[in-house]
Amino acid sequence: MGEPAGADAEDVFDAGRWDAVLVDVMRDTGASIGLVYLRVPGEDMLRLALVSGVSREIAAPWVRIPADAPIPVVDAMRDRALVWLGGQEEIARRYPRLGIVLPYDFLLAAAPIADDTAVWGGIVLLWPVWHPPHLDDRERAALDRCGRRAARLLRRAAEREPASYPSEPRVVHPARPPETDPVLARTALHFAERLPVGCCALDLDGRLTFLNTAAAELLQAGAAALLGRRPWEAVLWLNDPVFEDCYRAAVVTRLQMSFTVMRRPATWLLFELYPDATGISVHITRVAGPSATGEGEGAGREPGAGAAAPPAPSAAAVAPASS
Repeated sequence: MGEPAGADAEDVFDAGRWDAVLVDVMRDTGASIGLVYLRVPGEDMLRLALVSGVSREIAAPWVRIPADAPIPVVDAMRDRALVWLGGQEEIARRYPRLGIVLPYDFLLAAAPIADDTAVWGGIVLLWPVWHPPHLDDRERAALDRCGRRAARLLRRAAEREPASYPSEPRVVHPARPPETDPVLARTALHFAERLPVGCCALDLDGRLTFLNTAAAELLQAGAAALLGRRPWEAVLWLNDPVFEDCYRAAVVTRLQMSFTVMRRPATWLLFELYPDATGISVHITRVAGPSATGEGEGAGREPGAGAAAPPAPSAAAVAPASS
């Protein structure tokens, strides 16, 4: 269900039970992203122990958090209370650092992992903006249940000596759907190959898992050289923050995103990203230029133009795709 964390995690981390804790609360609340933090004895830090719905790379800024950092999970643990943030504006106002690192629109809840005598850690859940502006009673009950369940696991682990904790976050994958019927898979492949536009798929880590012939031709690279790699790392002219930031925005918000980029010498391509819980479908088409897409400021710039090093990713470089 998840990827192995290190051998030193086994005392505290019964992988199957912990995977189920996170998968169950995400299922019961409809959350798109989940993170579990642990307070490690002897450390003045919180460790990210479990993550689901995003890659380790996206979660990297939050793998180690000072126990007094001004962020939602720390406040939830200190106050033993739920913290709810109803959108980007509220996040930026109450937690500016979080708003800078993740300048996207989403809803967030943080809750303590606690029992009657100790606070062991915290859980953070994210939802897309189409979630209602408040948690309902069922969702609050699921978060409370998750916190108490996780606290019981940690209490039992603490009774064993010595107890050790995971050194790296464990990526937890939700239960996968049944395998696709081979006939349907071949039909879908033939369908994609017949299309005159580029189609490809990224997993949640941003790696290409599929592309049709038209996509390979537009990217000017063979499928064998691209599969299993991130496009902005595999294709030189895509090595620009705009693609990676668009991917990150799509994963975090679960909203459709789009941007244009120029393939030298003078071919403009429109990339449209359609995310869900399993990955991102990407649609690639030729366009007359960046103005033809009606995108926001920053989209459509030429990669690498006039700069020795790429600038930091900016939310202005991507735009929600038109519906």
